[in-house]
Amino acid sequence: MVTVMALVVMVAWVPAPAQWSGHTSGKLQPATRGTLVNLPGVEAAIVDLTNDIRRRNGLAILLVDGIGRDVARGHSADMLNRNYFSHTSPEGRTLKERLPANLATRQWGENIWTGSGQNPRQVRYLAQKIMDGWMKSPGHRANILTPGYTHIGVGVMAKNQEIKATQVFIGVAVSGIPPRTGKP
Repeated sequence: MVTVMALVVMVAWVPAPAQWSGHTSGKLQPATRGTLVNLPGVEAAIVDLTNDIRRRNGLAILLVDGIGRDVARGHSADMLNRNYFSHTSPEGRTLKERLPANLATRQWGENIWTGSGQNPRQVRYLAQKIMDGWMKSPGHRANILTPGYTHIGVGVMAKNQEIKATQVFIGVAVSGIPPRTGKP
């Protein structure tokens, strides 16, 4: 009887399996259920893949923009926290309203992606899966290949096993020359 009770006590003290926390290292980090986490490794891989695609198509690479990144992360987080998937928030706010006024008057575009059950530690695989989805969609592909864009911000957020990604494109005039518009 003593052995059985000791076994029961030991089982009661075994910690529950850890969930991934969004860290892209090989270590599994515990996360509180429902905690929103950022996946910066996936974001960086998406920027690299986007610029590779643009380079192969004869376009200039995009510079990472911190404001665009923050806007993209905020939109991905908002979609996860409020359980929707749209370029427009439930209150009707679009990317134009989410951007600061000085950028909202520029050329801009947005791609969004959603998925579940993906392993966020497979950084390159997840980034490639997201990019493949965007490149198969004519509208998203057009954003990636728009010559007038000069800057990019990417936000990839996860909650439990659900992931949302947002790509924000901004065309900023260089040396007084306005960004070109239209398709390549």
